[in-house]
Amino acid sequence: MSYLKTELYELIKQDNSIFDFIQETALDGLSYWDIENPENSYMNPKFWSKLGYNYNDLPSHYNSWKNIVNKEDAKLLQEVIRKNISTVDFVYEQIFRFTHQNGTTIWMKCYGKIIQNPNGNEKRLLGAHIDITYLKEQEVLLENCNSAARIGYWEFDILAQQIHWSKITKEIHEVSENYIPNLETAINFYKEGDNRDIINIAISNAIKNNEPFDYRLQIITAKGNHRWIRTIGQTVFIKGRCTKVYGTFQDITIEKNAKIELIKEKEKLQSVLEATNLGTWEWNIQTNEVLFNNRWAEILGYSLVELQPISIQNWVDLVHPEDLLISQKILEECFGKKREFYHCECRMKHKNGEWVWILDHGRIISWTEEGLPIMMYGTHTDITESKKTFERNKLFIEQTPTAIAMFDKELKYIASSEKWYTDYGLQGQEIIGKSHYEIFPEIGDNWKKIHQECLTGIAQKKEEEKFVRQDGSIQWLKWEVKPWYSDSETIGGLIMLTEDITPRKKIQEQLLVSEEAFRGNFESAAIGMALLNIQGQWIKVNKNLCEITGYTNDELMQLTFQDITHPNDLEKDIALRKELVEGKINFYHLEKRYICKDGTVVYVILASSIVRDPENNPLYIISQIIDISSQKNAENKLEQAVSKLQGILDASTQVAIIETNIDGLITTFNTGAENLLGYKKEEVIHLKTPETIHLQEEIEAQEEKILIEENIKCKGFEVFTHVLDKGKFETSEWTYVKKDGTQFPVQLTITAVKKNNKITGYLMIAVDISSIKKVENEIQSLLFVTKDQNERLKNFAHIVSHNLRSHSGNIAMMLELLLYENPAYADNEIIQLLDLASKNLKDTIGHLNEVVIMNTTITENIAPVNLNNAIENSINNIQILAKNADVEILNEVKKDIYILGIPAYVESILLNFLSNSIKYKSEKRKAYIKLNATIEDDKIVLSIEDNGLGIDLKQNGDKLFGMYKTFHMNDDARGIGLFITKNQIEAIGGKITVTSAVDKGTTFKLYFQNA
Repeated sequence: MSYLKTELYELIKQDNSIFDFIQETALDGLSYWDIENPENSYMNPKFWSKLGYNYNDLPSHYNSWKNIVNKEDAKLLQEVIRKNISTVDFVYEQIFRFTHQNGTTIWMKCYGKIIQNPNGNEKRLLGAHIDITYLKEQEVLLENCNSAARIGYWEFDILAQQIHWSKITKEIHEVSENYIPNLETAINFYKEGDNRDIINIAISNAIKNNEPFDYRLQIITAKGNHRWIRTIGQTVFIKGRCTKVYGTFQDITIEKNAKIELIKEKEKLQSVLEATNLGTWEWNIQTNEVLFNNRWAEILGYSLVELQPISIQNWVDLVHPEDLLISQKILEECFGKKREFYHCECRMKHKNGEWVWILDHGRIISWTEEGLPIMMYGTHTDITESKKTFERNKLFIEQTPTAIAMFDKELKYIASSEKWYTDYGLQGQEIIGKSHYEIFPEIGDNWKKIHQECLTGIAQKKEEEKFVRQDGSIQWLKWEVKPWYSDSETIGGLIMLTEDITPRKKIQEQLLVSEEAFRGNFESAAIGMALLNIQGQWIKVNKNLCEITGYTNDELMQLTFQDITHPNDLEKDIALRKELVEGKINFYHLEKRYICKDGTVVYVILASSIVRDPENNPLYIISQIIDISSQKNAENKLEQAVSKLQGILDASTQVAIIETNIDGLITTFNTGAENLLGYKKEEVIHLKTPETIHLQEEIEAQEEKILIEENIKCKGFEVFTHVLDKGKFETSEWTYVKKDGTQFPVQLTITAVKKNNKITGYLMIAVDISSIKKVENEIQSLLFVTKDQNERLKNFAHIVSHNLRSHSGNIAMMLELLLYENPAYADNEIIQLLDLASKNLKDTIGHLNEVVIMNTTITENIAPVNLNNAIENSINNIQILAKNADVEILNEVKKDIYILGIPAYVESILLNFLSNSIKYKSEKRKAYIKLNATIEDDKIVLSIEDNGLGIDLKQNGDKLFGMYKTFHMNDDARGIGLFITKNQIEAIGGKITVTSAVDKGTTFKLYFQNA
């Protein structure tokens, strides 16, 4: 048949379509590569289509394959070619990884052949590619499945007397990957006794009698751990002789232990049923035969004998007619497989004539081949008392002092508190039985989604949320929504707890206003505000603080903060203030109590920071006081409500309530604790706190503090319990650590749980205060701004005290004396100019006094100032000084330019720059001062240019505007002018820049707000 091969080769030479057919259909791709010129290569269209590319879109040299091949695989190919390039007709086989256009990896097996022409000087590499991606994926999948199922394999080569274990088999035996077993060591892993005997017999029977085996046995691993395994064995016989035994090795420890536990659980369940005294029933649905236990009858006041003959009719006759209809509907859904469990609350007639409430649970456990139900089993529970409790709970909700409402599954009101009516303006309305959405038609889809999620068991809460009422008003709420259960499994509806935080939200908004508004509204602030000296004496207080404490302003001025602070809070407050004054902290936040004038106690949040002078000496303390008494009272009332109603306690998903025994072992861990800390109750019960949930650094610090201050050694949980005495409680801030390691602050209240006046454990209630901490940081930010503004106010006072007043008085007095003794001088031009300057100086001092008086209202006093007029007035004030110094002053500022500023500041700024330019003129040239103004980015830029001595900015630029910094040797230089001027410009919203060269001159640019 060799002629066919020859014929095929000839056809390929003559007809390209035949070659195209072969390369398109026979393989997953062909490649042809010039080894001598590696930039030239050819991959056929099928190769590129396998990788998701269009052949016609690729560059002409087709070298794109190098960008998508795995670099390690390409490097291996190059090494193979390098070693075998001289070998005639060398053939290789290699697997390559390519990156598909969509980013996935394509595995290809390549069969390659090096081809050279007859002269041996041109070499090519012909490659045929086969896509093996599926095989590779299956190989990885099989390996992963075996690993996930913990299935390994083993092999015993009888002829070679060698045993091979797979990686998983070694992992199950807990040996290293390079461990080499033999028959004796492999057998010895099996637990001595029956397990080892069984495997010995199984191996022996397999070799002798060709018997496969499948056993579940115990082994002891190399690390001493006991494990259950399933070993399956097969044999290979050749010519009647066993040559190999092989099989699988699976870790079934979890499965085996589960079965053992299942047996235990079944036994336990039987005991529980007997112990709980539940009524049980069995119903053959096809025959209507039923079996009731004695308890079933006892719940209704009967004995089984009295109910004879027993049938399903007994139950039908005793059920309330209304509830019978509901029950039949649920049963039909179970028969139709729409429900897995039968669950119904119904009323049944007691022998004494009363109705008792029954919780009826059941499940169909067998079906006919046609899908009809056969046997159904269930239980009866007497829930009459729980129903009565439910009614009492409704009454409790109605009387609780917090805003709370109870709804059924259709969001219809079941009960609500009086506070709910008050908070939402519902007084006089009848809402019980009505839909929540009917009462509040403005409720949006987002709220409805929350309600529906809650009815599936998802509790939610939010620290603040904006609620836009139907009339357009805005109400800020802190809310929590939780399901309530009619029994341990069935959700009966939901409970909403809300708090109207609109007043507090308004306070927060007030705290975010600018420093100027903060000062302007000091007296009318919605929170208490005060200034205190370092000793704690009140310097200034606002009206709100007086209302909080009950003292008048004058009465508080006679007291210190120590006088009205609760004794139990005083030590901590004093310690923090000491650290604040000493500079160890920049601010502090504290929850404390004040004793009011009438003796009552108010709870407040205190935020304090300190104001210092330029030498960093403490001047006074700024405090902000928020009255949280109502919040505290609400928290206390809520705690009482939680203790009375377990359902409401469970509704508090963001309040961690943890109870321990006297040794600190956790015995109760509510849903709120699970939500806050990320642990499930089962994970932490009987673990010790604080080791499990507290930041250990805080505990250690508290241990050391108690040891130092009280000489008492406390360890761990003792840090909390030693302060509790005779029923007292302790509230403080701590840091909790979640299961995932993240940290958050809480306010923790701890109290002792007593029985017969003896402590039996401790109750810890923790509230996440992260949001409060955030507000504190915002308050501190405002306080830092306040400090900066206070420094600016000091500069005004410094100007006034800068020898102006005394000099002004002397000049005016001397001028009056001169004119008194020499009346003729009144017509002298120089004397007139001097008189004008004296009067202007007096006006300036008046302006500065006004600045000092208005210290906190800079913004309100900023007004438009005509820049040209201000410059002309300043030139007139220093006209004699300029004339004596022979300095020409050129005012090129247009007359229609207005800036925003305080006239006294503007005058002071101009006088400082003009007088400095005159003072530091150069004697080498005719001196001048030029003033002109431009507009840049909505700012008025005033340039003051002179040709005087100039300033070495490289040496003095960083201290140019510092207090008491001088740069020339003039006797009258005091280094205060530029310092004052810079602060004045910045106070009215401007800035200064400077360019200068020594002995050439200086140009100052003053940026003012455009009026």
